[in-house]
Amino acid sequence: MNFFSKLMEKDSKLGYTKYVKKKHLEPALEEFKFHYRNSDSIGLSDKYFMAHDLDEAIGMFDYACDKRHLDTEVTEIYKWNRWLSKWEKYDPEDYCSLKDGLDLHFKFETPKNRVNFEH
Repeated sequence: MNFFSKLMEKDSKLGYTKYVKKKHLEPALEEFKFHYRNSDSIGLSDKYFMAHDLDEAIGMFDYACDKRHLDTEVTEIYKWNRWLSKWEKYDPEDYCSLKDGLDLHFKFETPKNRVNFEH
């Protein structure tokens, strides 16, 4: 006799009972894009992460920078809006002001240290 038939035997006096396994719903994963510059390169690069929120994505990017000992400066952060099919920009300066005292292994580019190639 298997487990389910034993359960149904015990509950046969009360009738049949339907057992439903509750699903644990997690927040949806979002796609984040980090537009950054390494100290030893001229061009910009992109790195993509799937995360539940911006804090988690920044943590993943920070881990990648620390693991590879990169001197990195983030210029822009984007989140993919799957409903509008476009990238939405986060302002790194707003994030820095909200999260004072972070011990990150990369820097956020600010207007005072931004390189302007326009004449």
